[in-house]
Amino acid sequence: MTLDRGRQAASTMFALSAMLLLSGFNCLNGAHAATKVDDSKGPVFLKEPTNRIDFSNSTGAVVECSATGNPPPEMIWIRSDGTAVGEVPGLRQILSNGNLVFPPFRAEDYRQDVHAQVYACMAKNQFGSVISRDVNVRAVVNQYYEAQVYDVFVIKGNTALFKCQIPSFVADHVEIIEWVTTDGQTYGLDDSFDGKYMVLPSGELHIREVGPEDGYKSYQCRTKHRLTGETRLSATKGRLVITEPIGSVAPKISGGLLQEMKVQLGHDFAILCL
Repeated sequence: MTLDRGRQAASTMFALSAMLLLSGFNCLNGAHAATKVDDSKGPVFLKEPTNRIDFSNSTGAVVECSATGNPPPEMIWIRSDGTAVGEVPGLRQILSNGNLVFPPFRAEDYRQDVHAQVYACMAKNQFGSVISRDVNVRAVVNQYYEAQVYDVFVIKGNTALFKCQIPSFVADHVEIIEWVTTDGQTYGLDDSFDGKYMVLPSGELHIREVGPEDGYKSYQCRTKHRLTGETRLSATKGRLVITEPIGSVAPKISGGLLQEMKVQLGHDFAILCL
């Protein structure tokens, strides 16, 4: 009788052990399955392109776009109407890492549907998709230009303002970085605003209290193309034509009236009264 009870107890213990072991396996499998589900996710951008890309045909451009997800998302470029963008040999390439490439091209190879287009980057996998902001791509074909500086007439002791005249067809992409005189002096945008010579944020050279010594030299502006980085001096040099004050002359505003000024946040600006 005692032996039967012992066998019954052992059998019960074995059954309990088997149930616990099976339960443990089920828990492990459940946890593993849960982990698998948790690891799967839709695409998220790691690097989203900016909303505007301007570039020169001599340099080309790379528009970067990358995303993460599980499984790794497929990267697709689309137009504003949602249609997929394909490769155009020599003009537009799509790399395996998702980047959109515009190689340098000749002026005669310019295509508006490629080089003046609105694009968007899309990343998708089986769990979803994300689309970037619109990317306005504009290619600028290099054109030769010459900046001009003209003589300035000023009464002795007054203020003179030299302007660097840039052709309108390149004005959006060319900036004035400094002024150079024939005696070797240079005046840049980073110089103090308190001196006799001052380059304004808009690029003009401001000369205070003009004296005879200012009329013995010529002035040139140096420009820089924002897209190519090319710098060049103006084709002409300007001089100060200084006259002596004769009699009494009432003050007059020569710079025109200021109606409106747009200033980028965090940038310097100057208000002139000439």
